[in-house]
Amino acid sequence: MKTIKMFFSSMVNRMGYDIISESTRSALYDRVRFENFANLARAYERLLSESGKVFTSSDARLKLLARLQGTPPSEAYYIVDALEKSKGVAGDVCEFGIAQGETSALIANEIMGGDKILHLLDSFEGLSKPSEKDQLKDDIFSLGSIEAYAGTMSCPEDMVRSRLESISFPSQKLVIHKGFIDQVLKTDRNLPRAVSFAYIDFDLYEPIKVTLNFLHSVTSAGSIIIVDDYNYFSTGVASAVNEFLSENNSGALIYDLSIPSTVFGHFAVLKRNF
Repeated sequence: MKTIKMFFSSMVNRMGYDIISESTRSALYDRVRFENFANLARAYERLLSESGKVFTSSDARLKLLARLQGTPPSEAYYIVDALEKSKGVAGDVCEFGIAQGETSALIANEIMGGDKILHLLDSFEGLSKPSEKDQLKDDIFSLGSIEAYAGTMSCPEDMVRSRLESISFPSQKLVIHKGFIDQVLKTDRNLPRAVSFAYIDFDLYEPIKVTLNFLHSVTSAGSIIIVDDYNYFSTGVASAVNEFLSENNSGALIYDLSIPSTVFGHFAVLKRNF
């Protein structure tokens, strides 16, 4: 049998081919696939830089972008850009609703060299109960109703911590706030007193509206808030954002609202003017 294998391998080599194991083939395929993605990402960063945005080259960022779940790389670049633009604004960085922690790792990587603290807020029990303002717009898991999503999308805290440990993010710069947001904001004494950037991914009306109201009290001119799933999954996301802006922009334009094309994802960008 060994002789047959050697003969067959010799014949294949003469024709310009190699015989490799399935595991090796898979590894090579993954490497080629990542290199293709990295090439496209670098070209995308170059185009963004030419349009006035500044992106310092980062191999770590490319690897984290390739691992994202739920947040497309095109949306992630808005996060990276917002973090750069708000770098000089006083305050820490927050993510509300962190799932597996992949977006958390991306954010952490971008602020690694600075002195900002990363605050991660999540119940680790999945989505909260939908309100009457949450109507199912996109049935992403084919569950049939918005009520069926309560408790879904939960991920353990250890998974999130391991994501940050894998990039050697300093533990002293990380604060995890565990619990549903309405209770956390009432009882947690370690909440940030100033916020320069926040990413909200709570999917539903009430937690998003509560979070926006909190951020209004701790953000300042130049702070940026990105709300994921605007006009996607639940109608409550857009309702929360629109109501918040209506309440706070009535007297003066405190916040600028930008809603990128859905080609980049489903999200809204709020920039505070003063």
